[in-house]
Amino acid sequence: MKKWLFIFILLFSALSYPLQSIKAETLEWEKREELPDARVGAVSEVYDGKIYVIGGTGPSKAYSNTTYVYDPKLDKWSEKAGMKTGRMGAASVIVDDRIYVMGGGRTEQGLTNSVEVYNIKMDTWEDSVELPFERKVSAYNLYAGAMDGKIYVVGYDSALKADRYNNTYSYDLKTKEWTKKKKFGFTATAGNAVVVKNKLYILTGSELLGTKIFEYDPLVDQWKGIGGGAIAPYSAVMYENYIIRTGGISRVTLIDIETQKSNTIPNTSAPYRMGHVSALVDDTLYVIGGVEQSSSAPTNARANFKSNLSISLKSLKNTETETPGDKDSEPTTPPKDDATNEDGDALLIITMVNGLQKEYDLSMKEVNAFLSWYKKRDSGEGPGFYEIDEHDNNKGPFESKKDYVVFKNILMFEINKYKK
Repeated sequence: MKKWLFIFILLFSALSYPLQSIKAETLEWEKREELPDARVGAVSEVYDGKIYVIGGTGPSKAYSNTTYVYDPKLDKWSEKAGMKTGRMGAASVIVDDRIYVMGGGRTEQGLTNSVEVYNIKMDTWEDSVELPFERKVSAYNLYAGAMDGKIYVVGYDSALKADRYNNTYSYDLKTKEWTKKKKFGFTATAGNAVVVKNKLYILTGSELLGTKIFEYDPLVDQWKGIGGGAIAPYSAVMYENYIIRTGGISRVTLIDIETQKSNTIPNTSAPYRMGHVSALVDDTLYVIGGVEQSSSAPTNARANFKSNLSISLKSLKNTETETPGDKDSEPTTPPKDDATNEDGDALLIITMVNGLQKEYDLSMKEVNAFLSWYKKRDSGEGPGFYEIDEHDNNKGPFESKKDYVVFKNILMFEINKYKK
């Protein structure tokens, strides 16, 4: 019993220290009524306290046109009118009582530039002016946000980075015309888009290239990179001028754009997932659908993955976030308490997302160095891999042997401390 208690304490310390402490009730997910059918690559919007989940693909890989509506008060799903075109990996925005679903992939026809508009009050769909891209944008690579009566869209494609193509446009809802904007010249594969204080943010990245957040200011028509972001294809929503990122590993991350500070909340009861949707109703975050975390972009749902989970964010309203690398808030090594002092040795057991387990017999100093790297990498800093010296575990006619552990491939780890 003492051993498992110690492991729990050390794991919690590794995932949360030195970020702001969170009340216990915010760490537990609540299971809600499941989706009527599994979905991956759908879009979602919130209207009048209800969550609309549109399109995506089901277990059969068929591109869906369905419109599901979830009422949190009743904890009940219902189905509304479907789109004309089934699609997945699209982008969406909501303006007043209309949801705009744009682009994405379609069955048989491939990619599409079509835009459909859902009238929530009338429960009807109609076509709108198509996206103006000269090349159609692949699924998960189209980003959109609505600001001041206009819809802004960004399409990332390696070919669209060429000078002869533009990839950023605005759509005037009154004139129904598209206008070219400052070109987005960065790499943004399968990321997230969020509007905060009338600016559009794209969160994207990879373990090799590093994670980034890009900001578009429509007043000056300019793009700029502002810091660390998310690994995709996960999900992001705005909460009281913060960006909340969900997916991948079982945690929720709050990002304060103005201060570039973040707060990560471990939630071990939540599944590792991607290709899901997230939504906010009042002070409750909902994470719906998707598939289990893997190394490739999801193309179809799993029949048994219909989960709908919620978590309360009320205690986060007045929580001060902390910046990775800040000298006052983040020491370079973990604190020396009963769980993380450097006396003795430990068996570090790392479980990968594919189920493979690796064991390393290390000193506590080496374990603490691993924890420090893991914590910083989780906050978007540092390399995407970590070098571990196998020491006496080395086998074969080699002078030394080292393992390189990739952050995105880590499912969980445990530390069993002992004294020789």
